[in-house]
Amino acid sequence: MTRLLLVFVPAAVFLTACSPQPRPVDPSSREARAAALATRAEGDAAQGRLRDAIDGYVEAARLAPEDDRYRDRVAQLREAFVTSLRDEAETALGHGDLPSARRAAVALVEVEPDSPAGYHVLASAAEGEGKLEDAWAAAVTAHERAPADAELTEALAALAIKTARFAEAEALYGELAKSDPAMAEKQAAARLEFQVQNLPPLARKAVAAPRVTRAQLAALLATLVPEVASVRVPPGADVATDILDRPERNALVRSIALGFFSVSRETHLVGADVPVSRSEMLGHLRRVAALRGNPDDDCLVAPAALAGCGILRETASRQVSGREAFAAIDATLRLAR
Repeated sequence: MTRLLLVFVPAAVFLTACSPQPRPVDPSSREARAAALATRAEGDAAQGRLRDAIDGYVEAARLAPEDDRYRDRVAQLREAFVTSLRDEAETALGHGDLPSARRAAVALVEVEPDSPAGYHVLASAAEGEGKLEDAWAAAVTAHERAPADAELTEALAALAIKTARFAEAEALYGELAKSDPAMAEKQAAARLEFQVQNLPPLARKAVAAPRVTRAQLAALLATLVPEVASVRVPPGADVATDILDRPERNALVRSIALGFFSVSRETHLVGADVPVSRSEMLGHLRRVAALRGNPDDDCLVAPAALAGCGILRETASRQVSGREAFAAIDATLRLAR
């Protein structure tokens, strides 16, 4: 055994001595230039200059595409850079430093253009600056890059509400409601706002009233309830003298003919400017349901039932706002469908 070892060692020494020496590397070759770039990039990474390090490794990978180490290092550095930019952007947003958040977001978009993260921060920064259209554009891009992300979808829906894009908001909240029933209420609110947005001026003014009057309620009824809008008023019907020169005159005439309001035989007034009371709304809503062929719905038996069905809340106020009246009529119409 000892003799074998003694023979092997000189043989190994001989083979080593006879082996060809590695050829000197040409410093101008693509491999040498790539290696130099990688060395410099590692120095940049060590000093926290991740963007420069990424650029260096990207160039090295271009020069030596057969070397997977450069591409792998680009991926590692990019992931680290993206994480640092996200942290920087979120910290800046948390401190209200919107310019810094925007700069970090722009850098994030440049490094990772297919990710929603940078655009989401851009949207938040623009919203904080009051630039809602810029925020909307950035939020749309973020959502396009991750349409299944519930957080991004909700953020876009909220911006849709703020920018009066109620149809888009309803669709977005509808998608969220498929997996989160709590979003159904927001979807309904968005749908209501879309309807209000498309009302004729007289009805839209009624919705904005803090205390809806009988004349304004008549305008809403004539706009929302087809049976009110199309009713034929018979000759000799009661005519109130306080409606003759009002813009809601035709709506009031139809509402009076259908029994929503009565004209005083003594004064010949209907009280067009009288605020509608909360207790009075139950009768009006039951009449709407009767016109649609559904007068006996359990939701319309008492004020508490209205509240329980989400039609009209019970509050300390004795009067009803225009928005409450609009929502209650809309909910009653949906009961009768």
